[in-house]
Amino acid sequence: MIPDALHEFVADMNPSIVVTAAVGLLMLLGFLTFKSVSSEDVLPGVPELEGVPVFGAMPIYLKHGMPQLLSKLIAIGDDGISYANVVNNVLVSVHDPAMVREVLAYPEEIASREGDPGRMSWSPFWTLRRLIGNSLFNYVGPETSHQRNVFIREFNSTKSNSEKFDTITKIATVHANALTSEGSTAEVDDIRYSADNFAIALWGETLYGNPNHHVGGRVLSLSETIIKLAGDPWPSVWYSFQLFLKLVNPGEPTRSEAKLRARVAKVVERNIGKLEEYERENPDAPLKTIRSLSITTGGGRTGPLSKFASEFTNLNLFGGHHSIGLNVTWSLIDLDKHPECLTKLMAEIDSVDTTDFTNVNSKMPYLNAVIMESNRLHPTVHATLRVVNREIKLASSKKPVVLKPGMLIYLSYLHLHTSPKFWGPDAGEFVPERFLGGYNKDQPFMSFGYGPRNCVGYKFAILAAKVYLITLLKTYQIDVKDHDHQIKLGTLLETTKPVAVKVSRRF
Repeated sequence: MIPDALHEFVADMNPSIVVTAAVGLLMLLGFLTFKSVSSEDVLPGVPELEGVPVFGAMPIYLKHGMPQLLSKLIAIGDDGISYANVVNNVLVSVHDPAMVREVLAYPEEIASREGDPGRMSWSPFWTLRRLIGNSLFNYVGPETSHQRNVFIREFNSTKSNSEKFDTITKIATVHANALTSEGSTAEVDDIRYSADNFAIALWGETLYGNPNHHVGGRVLSLSETIIKLAGDPWPSVWYSFQLFLKLVNPGEPTRSEAKLRARVAKVVERNIGKLEEYERENPDAPLKTIRSLSITTGGGRTGPLSKFASEFTNLNLFGGHHSIGLNVTWSLIDLDKHPECLTKLMAEIDSVDTTDFTNVNSKMPYLNAVIMESNRLHPTVHATLRVVNREIKLASSKKPVVLKPGMLIYLSYLHLHTSPKFWGPDAGEFVPERFLGGYNKDQPFMSFGYGPRNCVGYKFAILAAKVYLITLLKTYQIDVKDHDHQIKLGTLLETTKPVAVKVSRRF
């Protein structure tokens, strides 16, 4: 009875009281677990970002978020590695290409996205699991390889993507035309909103036969909420607080998180209803992708989806469309800033049949270079994390470094992509030509991850971004109104403000 009453009390507390209580508890935990850095060098020879007593770098983390903390760590880690204490956690920044590849190649028993759920680990992947349930993100063990291969066959194979090409083109045309409706010009308040909605509609049609998946903004709003919570430090702090008071079991969602999961469940329920409606009305049509995934993983041709396919319906609300929408948005910004690049791209677009899958997929080198360069400068997922599960020596480090269980290893793709050390003096400039004829594989390019956990659907996402970009540019002259767009580093790499454009139909 007492735990239940306490649970009710904490759930109803004023947010400012909650924050104060959480910080107070963290201070207590810090005092209980604190060991003077002067008496214990956690990573001998590795630069440490000095923080405040007990809290370490926690104030930076809570006030500015992980991106700002990472930038400070990168600045002091000349040899590609540095660390900070965050209360009783050790956060390590690894930002040397060889070391990053080594960490990303570790099997789950050595380093995983979540680590031990019973420990006070602040991995954003653990927050994500509480918000959407199990998914490919947190699979471990023998099933991981099989499930990844299912995705790869569906979204990263040339054959499968060629079969999706007509659907992508159809959805892209509808959404491009909608910008002006029957008019010749339009002022678009935020082209990213339009690009995101294209991607959401594409996923809706591809998975469920529902091209109106974006209507009402429900999916986009829910997705934005999940993304914000997954990358925000406070949910992890608050969860640690509730774990300490035994108000939740390790891995169990809090009450507010459970409410969000209920919202996810409602959207998924509607999607399944659309799928079943489509299947009833089109009994002889090719299977929709979610049904194919279900059959491949043990489900039937009708009825309930397999466990794997059901989990993907949750994951898809969070992932998939942002990479497409942001890739298109940043490409338009970059091309507007560099009209000479736009001229080259338009010449290529006008010289080939863009209704042919093979042309768009593999015979438009400048288009591919534009997309790749935009991903280099603006990787949607700009950093990732691994939690160390087993002590291991970092073999590629120039100095002896032993990673210990519980350490959080952050890896900044954005730093690797934009450092003059790896890409030359023009590393910060938009130069698509660097990707023509391939590129130097020694240069770190990891927009889609690396190793056994790289993105299983990046080829589908790239194809979708190419098709929508082509459709927009063939249909309109696009003028980006402001020329001062900067990156905003949150969970994803976004723009600091809406990207307003003027679109004028080409006749």
